[in-house]
Amino acid sequence: MISLPEIGFIVAIVSIYLGVTAVLQNPFLPVVKKILWIVLILLTNWIGLLVYYFTFYVKKSN
Repeated sequence: MISLPEIGFIVAIVSIYLGVTAVLQNPFLPVVKKILWIVLILLTNWIGLLVYYFTFYVKKSN
């Protein structure tokens, strides 16, 4: 059976993939704004993974 950390990892990868794909397919955004949106998507996912890590793994080790 798939565990909770594996589900979190899969959700992070899928959200990055879908977010970046949606930004790249938007014809109304200039290239600079597309790059900023992609950086924002990656940054928020990274922060979310850090919160996820410290919530589930650091609590278990203490």
